[in-house]
Amino acid sequence: MATNFFFRTAALAATLIAAAACVYPYEVDIDYNGDLPLVVEGDIHVGGLTTVRLSYVHPFNATEEDYYRIPFATGYIEGEDGTRIDQDDSGAGLPDYPGFPTHDGWLTSSSSAYPLGFPSNTLTFHTENLSLGQRYRLHLETYNPESGGVANVFESEWLTPLDAPTIDGLNYSHHPEYEELWVGLSMHCNGAHHFRWTFSETWEYHSDIPTSYEYKPFQRKVGLFDGPTLYYCWDSANSSSINIFSTANQTDDRFEELAFHTIPLSNRRLQVMYRIQVRLEAMSENAYNYWYNIQQNSEGQGSIFAPTPSEMASNIHCITDPSIQVMGYLNAAVQTEATMYYDNAIEHYYKPGLPFERYDEKVSVKQLDSMDYWYSHGYLPYQEIYEGTMEPSHYMWAQGICIDCRKLGGTKVKPKGWPTPDR
Repeated sequence: MATNFFFRTAALAATLIAAAACVYPYEVDIDYNGDLPLVVEGDIHVGGLTTVRLSYVHPFNATEEDYYRIPFATGYIEGEDGTRIDQDDSGAGLPDYPGFPTHDGWLTSSSSAYPLGFPSNTLTFHTENLSLGQRYRLHLETYNPESGGVANVFESEWLTPLDAPTIDGLNYSHHPEYEELWVGLSMHCNGAHHFRWTFSETWEYHSDIPTSYEYKPFQRKVGLFDGPTLYYCWDSANSSSINIFSTANQTDDRFEELAFHTIPLSNRRLQVMYRIQVRLEAMSENAYNYWYNIQQNSEGQGSIFAPTPSEMASNIHCITDPSIQVMGYLNAAVQTEATMYYDNAIEHYYKPGLPFERYDEKVSVKQLDSMDYWYSHGYLPYQEIYEGTMEPSHYMWAQGICIDCRKLGGTKVKPKGWPTPDR
C-alpha cells in the first residue's frame, strides 16, 4: 500500500553512495609486466549462500588477448574453530556450457588435480550454518591452464561477521510531480554504522495488442493459440550497482525513509504487478572506505591525494607471490531481506508513454503468400475480419513487438509464488 511519508532526500544526498558493481573489467594506470591483477567480488554471508566471482583488472597497456582471459579457481571457507566449507560442485555457479574453459577453450585434463572440485570463475559456498561468534576467511587456488595445476594461492584476512540490521519497512510513495514511484527503506542499525544493499526486481506486464490468434508457418494458416496467450509476460533484473551508505554521523540507531530507488510512472515495470526484493547487510569500516574510494575514483570525484584503485589495500592477498595485486574487499555479515509488491490494479499509478507509431503499422493480409511475407518481416495476426461470411475473410496484422510480450524481453515462465493468476 502506498504511504504518505516524505522521503528524506536531503539525508539521502548526504549518506547515499552508489558504487558501480560492474566497474570491471576495470582499467587502471599500473605497470603490467606479468600476471593480471585479480579481482575478487563477493562477501561471506553467514546464514545464507556465499557467491564469489573472479575477474581480472585490465591495465591501460593490456593486450586484446588479455581482455578474453578469465581467472578460474577452486576454494573453501574456513573458520578458526576448524570449520571448512568447500565450494558447491553440484553445478551452482559453474559456467553455462559443457566443460570448463582454459586458455585454448576447454579443460580436458583430469579434475584429480583439484580435489575440491572443478575450477570456476564463480564459486558458491553453503554458509547457512556458520555462526556469528567465529572468524572466517576465504581460501582460493587459481588454475594454471599450462600445467593443469595450481597457479597461485590467495587468502583473505580473518573476518568477524557482523549481525544483520533490522528492516522496519519497505514502502513506496507516489510522487506525481516527478512522475515517479519512490521506494523507501526504514531500518534499525543494531549498532552498525556502514551498510550495503542490493536488490532484484520482478514485474508482470503485457503487450500493446491482445490476440487469440497465431500464424502457423508449417501449416501456412492463421489459427487459435495452441498454448498460453502472448499478451502477459514476466521479466526481472538485478541492481546494477553496489549501494553503500553510512550513518556514522547520526546519533540515532535507526534510519527512516531512505529513498533508494525510483521508477518512472511510464515504465512497464508498473503496468500490472511489480516486486522488489532488498538484501541489506552491515559493513566493516574498512570495507566501506574501500568501496567509497572505488566510487570516488570511478566517478572522477576523488581528490588528487586520494589513493588510486591499485593503491587501495585489499584484505585478500596472494600467499604464493605477494607481488601479485588483488582488488576487492571481502566483508562478512548476516544479510536481512525484505519484499514489497506494487499492484497497479489497486493504485493505477502507471501512465503509459506516448503511443508507439508502430501501432499504426497494421496491415490487412488476405493472400497466403502475403502471410509468409509479413510473418518473415516480424508481423503477427491479431484480429479477424469478416466480409459477409461466417468465416473470417482475412486478418489484421501488426508488428510482433506490439503483440508478443516476449519480444519486449520477458518470458512466459511465471515466477514462483507470483500472486496473479496463470496467464
